[in-house]
Amino acid sequence: MHLEPDTFLLPRPEWVNDEDVFQCGSCNSSFGPLRRRHHCRNCGNIFCHNCSTRSVPLPQLGYGTKPARVCNGCFDVAYLVTYTIDEDHGLSTQIHGARGLLELIENDNENDLHNIIAYGGIDALIWLCKSSNSKDLHHVTTTILAILAEKESIRPVIITKCALPPLLELIKYYTSEKQSNSSKPSPKNISNSIHSGITSTSATSSSLSATTHPSAESLESESEGDHQHTISLDISINCIHVLYQVARAGILSLKEIIGDGILDTLLSLSAFEINNISYEKLSQDRENENRIERQQMEAEAQNQIAERTLLIQNLSAKSISFLCSFTANQPHIIEQLRETDIFGHLLLSSNDDVQKYIAKSIAYLSLRNDKYKPYLLINGGADSLVSILVLLPLEEDHEQPSSKRTESDDGSNITETRKMPCVAAVSHVCCALANFATNNESQIQLMKQPKILQYICNVPTVFPTHVEIHRHIARCLANFALYEENSVKMLPNTRKNDKEEGAYNVIPTLLALSQTPHVTSDIQRHCVRAIDNLSANENHGTCNMDKFFEDVDSFISSMLESSDDKDTLKRAEGIQQRVKLMKEQQPSLSNVSGETEPPSVSDEQSSPTVVASSKKKKKKGVESA
Repeated sequence: MHLEPDTFLLPRPEWVNDEDVFQCGSCNSSFGPLRRRHHCRNCGNIFCHNCSTRSVPLPQLGYGTKPARVCNGCFDVAYLVTYTIDEDHGLSTQIHGARGLLELIENDNENDLHNIIAYGGIDALIWLCKSSNSKDLHHVTTTILAILAEKESIRPVIITKCALPPLLELIKYYTSEKQSNSSKPSPKNISNSIHSGITSTSATSSSLSATTHPSAESLESESEGDHQHTISLDISINCIHVLYQVARAGILSLKEIIGDGILDTLLSLSAFEINNISYEKLSQDRENENRIERQQMEAEAQNQIAERTLLIQNLSAKSISFLCSFTANQPHIIEQLRETDIFGHLLLSSNDDVQKYIAKSIAYLSLRNDKYKPYLLINGGADSLVSILVLLPLEEDHEQPSSKRTESDDGSNITETRKMPCVAAVSHVCCALANFATNNESQIQLMKQPKILQYICNVPTVFPTHVEIHRHIARCLANFALYEENSVKMLPNTRKNDKEEGAYNVIPTLLALSQTPHVTSDIQRHCVRAIDNLSANENHGTCNMDKFFEDVDSFISSMLESSDDKDTLKRAEGIQQRVKLMKEQQPSLSNVSGETEPPSVSDEQSSPTVVASSKKKKKKGVESA
């Protein structure tokens, strides 16, 4: 039999052998001369007559339109699947079948869910996503798939039944910027489709301009156009929700993430914007009631669209962060992002959630993958990361909103108030900076950023009680201090003519971090790490080391008395040993004392003495957690 390309057909179930079954599969009644065996055409199992009295057409199994016997347990799903794929009896029949499946799923009956999965329910929904041109059907079917995707046991089924490609096509269709004069999609043009909601508005605007007084019919038409528009966005949200659930579960393959375009789609949707629906202003002679009604309609439509737009952005960015959290995905994602600046663009999004989840994604990607870390900082990546810190108010005016001076066309200065980034985004950016600082090439790129040390040290003053941010800042400074060339900037000489460009004394920040009421042993450990790394670079001769040791002496002494962390104690003892050596060379350090133990190293774990003459220090034990 020759099948049309869009024919929905499932393999028939294998019938259970009569000789192997002695009881009804439902009521457990024994078969005999007076109780015959009957096969269910839908599942292939054997039942008695009383448990298989119902019949329904099963065209999906090749039985045509003639009703076939099914068991009572299969009937609901069988007839709903049959209705769902029944194009011959019209759209209303298909919608009835799809909504019936939705009701079964919402009831959350385990047996019904099993039957929907096993006997063609999910297959029928996916087939409708690919073959139907009905927005209403797309709405119902994607709603069902979004609900099913929340169930852990069903997520792999959705993937293995190849649901993701048609869902990606629906997303492209309903979020396209193009416009069309038709509100109904055509499956032939699904890849090059339109944002169907805008079309109704465009048509409505044209009709409004041709009339003076809006009729009740025109207002109803506009309302229907807005409704269709929100449905388009709802379909997209349902599809993205499925992607979010499978991304969160970590069951997507690289072929699906990269090859099928899931990552590219999510990146695009994280920056999704839609032109607001606009209505022609009412003339003064129009009735007040119509004006008020129109204004209310416009406000409601704008609110609904704005809410859905934010939800699309949020779900997409959150899905990206889950994809980036899995180690196996990270090198391939970085390679995919290598030639683009999309992360940098999204990092500066006005949507706080997008900003937060993209910053979190960068933190994940920078955690390991030393070979690939520098790729994330090219094409403006380093600029975008530091820009988050630049948006924070500086210490002297951190109570005031950030501002930026720009020059207008006539040459006058204009001060623009800038929105301060959300706390979570700042935390993730600080984590990412600390991770990048473990790689020599990456830290060189970052240290080229103007005033980066000042911006980093400014963060704790803006968030004085945020322990996680303090930990990231301490770790970041400790990792930057590993490199000998950085100590010139981190411990600038007090003589102005000796200061390096971008130099900023980090010691006050480290001491302040170590003495806050909310300080943890981990923060103190990183502060000691930073001081240890900086003090190990004393021999390059440009730092005012006597002042440095005077500043940190009290803190190091307190760490030796109070800390029980072995690494912290070892480093503190090494610092005091350096103090003693410096004291012997510079008698002016009369108030500094310490125990005589072998000096510790500037790295995290090892013990060999650092060679001061080396151009760059090795990064053993650098923390990037």
